[in-house]
Amino acid sequence: MTYNNNHNGILNRPLFYLIVNCCLLLLVMPVQAQQDGQSFATFTAEQASQGDQLYTEQCASCHGYRLEGFELAPSLSGNYFSRRWGDKPVTELAANLQRMPPTVAGGLGQLAYSQILAYLLQQNGVDAGATALPEQLAALGDLLIPAQELVNSRFSPAIPGYSTNGPLVPISRLNDLTPVTNAMLLNPPKDDWLIWRRTHENLGHSPLDQINRANVDELEIAWTWSLPPGANMMTPLVHDGVLFAYSFGDVVQAIDAASGDLLWSFQRELVTDAPLNAKKGVAIYEDKIIVPTSDVHLLALDAKTGKLIWDHEVDVGDETDHKFKSAPIIVNGKAIIGLTGQVAVAGGNFIVAVDLETGEEAWRFYTVARPGDIGGNSWNGLSATERTGGSVWTPGSYDADLNLLYFGPAPTYNTNLMRVPVNIPGVTSDALYTNSTIALNPDTGELIWHYQHMRNDQLDHDWAFERQIIELPINGVNRKVIVTAGKQAIFEVLDAATGEYLFSLDMDMQNVVLEIDPRTGAKTLNPAAVPQPGQVLAGLSLPGACPDALGARNMQSTSYNPGSGILYIPMQDTCVNNLTGERWQKYPDPEQDGLWGMLRAVDLESGEVVWTQRQFAPPASGNLTTDGGLLFSGSIDRWFKAVDQANGEVLWQQRLDNAPSSYPITYRVDGKQYIAVATNSGGPHGNGMERTTGIANPPSGASLWVFALKE
Repeated sequence: MTYNNNHNGILNRPLFYLIVNCCLLLLVMPVQAQQDGQSFATFTAEQASQGDQLYTEQCASCHGYRLEGFELAPSLSGNYFSRRWGDKPVTELAANLQRMPPTVAGGLGQLAYSQILAYLLQQNGVDAGATALPEQLAALGDLLIPAQELVNSRFSPAIPGYSTNGPLVPISRLNDLTPVTNAMLLNPPKDDWLIWRRTHENLGHSPLDQINRANVDELEIAWTWSLPPGANMMTPLVHDGVLFAYSFGDVVQAIDAASGDLLWSFQRELVTDAPLNAKKGVAIYEDKIIVPTSDVHLLALDAKTGKLIWDHEVDVGDETDHKFKSAPIIVNGKAIIGLTGQVAVAGGNFIVAVDLETGEEAWRFYTVARPGDIGGNSWNGLSATERTGGSVWTPGSYDADLNLLYFGPAPTYNTNLMRVPVNIPGVTSDALYTNSTIALNPDTGELIWHYQHMRNDQLDHDWAFERQIIELPINGVNRKVIVTAGKQAIFEVLDAATGEYLFSLDMDMQNVVLEIDPRTGAKTLNPAAVPQPGQVLAGLSLPGACPDALGARNMQSTSYNPGSGILYIPMQDTCVNNLTGERWQKYPDPEQDGLWGMLRAVDLESGEVVWTQRQFAPPASGNLTTDGGLLFSGSIDRWFKAVDQANGEVLWQQRLDNAPSSYPITYRVDGKQYIAVATNSGGPHGNGMERTTGIANPPSGASLWVFALKE
């Protein structure tokens, strides 16, 4: 266990390998099957506390300061521990402990071994009780280690001041990590990236300007980090020089944001057979990292160690298709996140708020209105279980002055049931609250107002993307507004306080909406684009539907520069012939033929298009703008670019290992600015766009790329 408790990590190498080889004896003895009628081992909190100190003094330099294992020494935590010792006799683990340290086996004394054993059980999720663990090995009898209480996770957190990734190396980032306050979330430090799109307004803009138009051509790779392969929509968070990455496989890692050194790692081991899925990221608040998992739990991890603080299982009843795809938003001490779930989810989806102190649910709001509720008569007379959709794919936005939270639920899925009106007085087929902007009280979940952008959407033209909160002159008066758009790339502006419709900006990428009422925003649809009862989308009489199901815009988020008033929109010019499946551009032009991707800059005050730049590949990433006059964006063909915000000119570009189907960020550590973006093997949008354009990307592989200016 310990042989040189030296915090510089300098060990005599021959002695060290002798130690390691001896340590390997631990946890490898044969185990016995569980016998019926046996009782479980218990211990007191005092025993575990004393064992904590003893473990640090006697065991940590070999097995890790947080039980994570070290080189050849096995881990004493998480899945490794539970597989070997769950429901096994505690006497076997105790006997192995008493063989340590190998140079003086049994030399710690019976009391010390029982205390270390209590600490190991506590660290693996077994709760302390009133009954002490016996000191004598013989007195343990047939007690078992309770497998059902062992934590379903593994982690390798760091002791403050030391890295657990390899030899003990002094570090400082975790030591200096400060709690993230509510005030910081409302006004984030310039150097940090604390929220999905940096601020609660979801603007995707940073005030940093060290990297700018004049020097961006000197941008080079600062460091990279290999991620678990798979689909990913990661938005890294950065606070006090520590970067928190959330990867496919439900892996959370804390990394030194300047050097790329791993500080701690955590992987969720699912309690169900739920498939792994891509999510947009985690949230940070006070000393906690809030993690949405693939099996619909919200976890709170200690930001300095990665240790599990609490685990909340969201109650989804008997449904198995609910998923988290977005990142939580932290408002007034609550983690608030929406769920997705498609056709198989009867009754639709909801938004849930979890109290960050207790880990318990505070409220939920159903995005598919239920019979008897407000909006419940908008589902063509369907029963609650026949109603579907209302998925929440994107994190919400929040305005502290109004104390309002904004989300955008997606369409319904079982559209055929909504095509023939039931002709019952007071019953409509609008399908609230799909394709709506909803404003909620974040403290109670109460609906304050809603505005439906598209009623009874039959074409899956989601209005499910970011809601940006912007100050904008309306008829000469500054008003706080909500700006959002669906797949049709029609941008609509609403009053943030009331939901009043103000105006629309159509990017002219669609042929489904023929007219928009300038007073209400109500839309008149092309009759040929409205499916008839029983008709599948491939049989629509509209020969070329624009856009296709992937949309003229999709999960790739816009960015808004509040200094210039310009909105930067990533789009793709792709339509589909519903009869032949052939893809085409809305306005075929020999000079633009095959240039499927687009970046467009729009002045929101005037409504004028400032510039449009086309490119071969559709966009893969969200947009990122900075006060350095730059717009960073990634495309399906693996290019990551910096363009001039003034005209769209490409000023720098780097080919990556895979498509950056994620959200780039920028941050500053020790006075140096960095740009970070994650690549991965793509999701439905990225893979669909690859097929559209004939791009062939690697079938696997994912990395975190970080860039900075040359020294």
